Amino acid sequence: MIHSTVFSMSKIFWGGTLLFIDVAFLTPSFSLLWVVVGAIVVDFITGITKAKLKGEERTSQGYRKTIVKLSQYVIPILVMFAISWVAKDKAPQHLLTIKQINGFLMYFILYIEITSIFENLYEIDNKTVIAKYLYRPALKLLKFGIENNPVTAAADKLEEKPTAKP
Repeated sequence: MIHSTVFSMSKIFWGGTLLFIDVAFLTPSFSLLWVVVGAIVVDFITGITKAKLKGEERTSQGYRKTIVKLSQYVIPILVMFAISWVAKDKAPQHLLTIKQINGFLMYFILYIEITSIFENLYEIDNKTVIAKYLYRPALKLLKFGIENNPVTAAADKLEEKPTAKP
């Protein structure tokens, strides 16, 4: 039991290390695409779990949204990989810039999916110690503390104020 936990933790650590190296040098590899797809799958699973626990109906329309999201995310990434493959021979001076754009695109999609996963996890479980000390702080960090700050609250009050009709 302890051996498998240590092994799992070491895989997470080394995976995170490799991802950091990928981020630090801004040359995304094709394997990062699999990380993005994996995050989409985990988001899908946590979304289904959340819906099931809340008693919400799961429909084909909801599943279709996931397929649309997957294609909206993956197709542009693959197009950028194809452009970088062509640029390798035709315009090598622009290759790094193209790879950087693709890297930023993949990391932004990964950010969106990780935020969505934590939102789902927090809605599934918002009363335990894990929710209090992991999910909620992670969401605050991922959302840059925007949700419950005074400026956002003041803006929300302005939107709610009924306007006088002339």
